[in-house]
Amino acid sequence: MTPEELAASKAAANLKRRLRMLWSGDSTIEEIADELAMAPAEIDALAVSMGLGERPEVDLYEPDEKTIRAACAKIRAGWTPDERESRLVGPPRGRLE
Repeated sequence: MTPEELAASKAAANLKRRLRMLWSGDSTIEEIADELAMAPAEIDALAVSMGLGERPEVDLYEPDEKTIRAACAKIRAGWTPDERESRLVGPPRGRLE
C-alpha cells in the first residue's frame, strides 16, 4: 500500500468513526454535514452504506427568549456589586477625553 493509499484509508476510517459518533447524538443531518464538510445527501448515502439505521428520536428542550431572559435576570439578581462590576463588558461610562 502506497503512503497516499494509506492516508486515504485512514481518512476514510476517521470519517466513518466520526459519522458513527455524530449519528447517535442529537445533531441534525445538516449539522453533521457541516461538521464533516459533506452534503446532507452524501451523509445519508454513507450512513446507509454503513448500516447505521434510523436516527434516534431526540426530544430537546428549547426555551423561548422570555424564559431565557427571566433565568438570566434571576442569576444576575444573586450577583454581588463586585461580581456585577467584573462582568460588565464594554467601554467605561462617561466622557472620553
